[in-house]
Amino acid sequence: MNRLITRGPNPFAPIAKIKNSQLSTGSPYQELKKRAAPLLKDSDILESVVSLRQRLNGKTYNSTHFGRLEEIEFGSIDINIDIQRELENKHIASIIRLFDPRIIQPVNVIYIKETGRYSAWDGQQSSAVFTILYHFGLIDKTTKIQCKVVDDDLRVPGSDLVGEAVGNYGFRRINGNGKKQPDAFFRHRSQVNGVRRYGSDLREDRQSHEIQLIMEKHNMFPAPSVEGKNSKALPGMITYISGVEQIAGHDTDDDEFEVTKGDLDFALSWHNKYFANEKGVNGGIILALGRLHAASRGHDETKKRAAEPRIVLTEQFGLELAEIIRSRYLTPAGFHSACKERLRTWQLKNYIRPSWSDTCLTPFLVMDYVEHGGTQPVPMVSGMNLYAGV
Repeated sequence: MNRLITRGPNPFAPIAKIKNSQLSTGSPYQELKKRAAPLLKDSDILESVVSLRQRLNGKTYNSTHFGRLEEIEFGSIDINIDIQRELENKHIASIIRLFDPRIIQPVNVIYIKETGRYSAWDGQQSSAVFTILYHFGLIDKTTKIQCKVVDDDLRVPGSDLVGEAVGNYGFRRINGNGKKQPDAFFRHRSQVNGVRRYGSDLREDRQSHEIQLIMEKHNMFPAPSVEGKNSKALPGMITYISGVEQIAGHDTDDDEFEVTKGDLDFALSWHNKYFANEKGVNGGIILALGRLHAASRGHDETKKRAAEPRIVLTEQFGLELAEIIRSRYLTPAGFHSACKERLRTWQLKNYIRPSWSDTCLTPFLVMDYVEHGGTQPVPMVSGMNLYAGV
């Protein structure tokens, strides 16, 4: 018989409170030179500087090499369709829905001297937004598009590229490794600060703030994914922000979010009650429990709210599940790892190319609970037939 001590709040709560306070207190300003100073001794940075210096061969860049800023009539701009991606209707509609002229970036263009026109290689989506708003009379007729302009004959040290070749290279760099997509933590922090610091009423900000409150309620705090690697995670640390948002139903209609955020609340509550001392909050168990709770309230593929919950996941269920996880896997992270191995073994046995899918997490959780001493009713979940006996 496994012995389980039911205790009070997370004893590591002060750590979580300190981390959470970073979202709402203190000055947000840091001098640029001070911000960049630690990079001056970084080995990767120094190696890159040496490489660039060799390519420049004793020369340096000056202001001319960076191009210039101009305000241009949008009728003078062409889109280089050999460089740009396709127009994305939903993305453009999203920009229009949340449009604010102060945050629109300058369009990157090459000035073609022979024709006197400007070839845009970056900024097509925002240019299309400008055109649409202009068409519908939402932009004053005298307004021009701000552009960063590079002449087609401009040459810079260390490169033989000119004209459209620069745009072709630039498109790949800006949309590739030239602009790193921020970790989900920083997007979440921005949205929470939108409410806490700046009084935002945007749906995505309000809902992120409510997700943050659920974390804090259970003595947890968000962190960048890199902080959870190499056993550096702290008790209460959540690095799988996208999974948390997925379970909570982030950026859905507010009426729907009011229901789905309860799935996250249930999952985090269980983890805080039974595994608060673990290094970090395992993302796999959050997905498994959140989806289980969604199924228990009558969740379906359309995410429509059921009139009444079909099955109540009781306190006894939570206690028994914790005992089963401890006895079989020691920790939620152990359960997650075992799920990956079970799925891989099953795939190899059935001549299926091994690949990970988190859809197995909840079925495995339910099967373990039923097969290893669970006494409380639990719902059937998506994937039970697929993973039966795995």
